[in-house]
Amino acid sequence: MSEWIDLAVYVTVIVMVFVLLPRHGRQFTVPMLADRNPEWLERNRDVVARLERSRWVLNACYAWAAVSIAVLLGAALDLIASPFGAAEKWEVLQGLCGALVIVGMLGWGACALLWFVWLGKHVPPGETRRATLRPRVIGDYLTLPWRIAVEALTALHLAGWIVIGVLGLAAAPKVWWSFAFFVGMSVLFAVFAAMVLRRRSGYLDRVFGEAYRQAEVRGAYTLRLLPVIAGSIAMGELITGADLARLAHLLVAAYVCVMASLFLRLRPAAPVRATPGGAFASDRRSPA
Repeated sequence: MSEWIDLAVYVTVIVMVFVLLPRHGRQFTVPMLADRNPEWLERNRDVVARLERSRWVLNACYAWAAVSIAVLLGAALDLIASPFGAAEKWEVLQGLCGALVIVGMLGWGACALLWFVWLGKHVPPGETRRATLRPRVIGDYLTLPWRIAVEALTALHLAGWIVIGVLGLAAAPKVWWSFAFFVGMSVLFAVFAAMVLRRRSGYLDRVFGEAYRQAEVRGAYTLRLLPVIAGSIAMGELITGADLARLAHLLVAAYVCVMASLFLRLRPAAPVRATPGGAFASDRRSPA
C-alpha cells in the first residue's frame, strides 16, 4: 500500500477537524446565546455583532491545519526527520497525525473553556423552561434494516471468535482472551447506545432540534461497529500472522471522518437573525 494513501486519509482528518468543523460551528454562536437568554440577546445586539465578526479562533484552527498538513507532507517527502526513530513511513505519518490532532484539540478545548467562562460571566441564564416528556423509541431515529445489520454483524463477529477457538485455528489463550475483550466492548457500546436514546434533553437538543439526537444515536450505532471491525482485524492477525496494524489505524481515521460528517450535517433548529427593527427573531414560523 502506498504511503500516499495514508497521507490522504490523515490530511482528510486534519481538514475535517480543524477546517470544516470550526467553520461549521460558528453558526451556532447566536442560537446558543438565544437559548441561554433571549432577552439578553435583544439587549446586547452590539456585543453579538462583535462576536459574529470575530474570527480569531477560526483563523487559529486554519493556521494549525496548514501547519499540520505541511508537517505530514514534509514527512511523506522525507523533508523532515522522523521523530520516531527508524519507524516505517506509515507509522511516522500515523504518529504525527495523532500528535497533531491531540495538540490541536487541546488548543480547541482551551478556546471552548474560555467561551463558556465568558458565557457564564456575561450572559445570565434566562427563564427555566420545562420540556414535555414523551417516550422515545429507537425506531424514531434508525431504520429497522440498519438496526438488524448492526446486531447481526455483532453476533457473527462474536460467533467467529468461538468457531476459531473451538477449531483451534489460532493460539487458544489469545483467542479466548480476545473473545472476552470484544464481548466486553460490544456490551459497553450497546449500553452506551441505549443511554444516548434515554438521556435527558439539553441545550444542544434545543439548538439543533431532533436532528441532534438522531445524529447522536447514529453515531452510537456506528460506534458499535468498531468492535466488529477491530475484532475482524485481530482475528485475521491471529489466523494468518500478518501485521494489520496499519489497516486498523486507517480505519480509525476513517471513523473519525464519518463522525465529523454526522455533525457537519446539523443545522440550527430555529436560526436566529436580526430583524429590520433591530431585534433578533427566530426564522421558525408558528403554525397558524
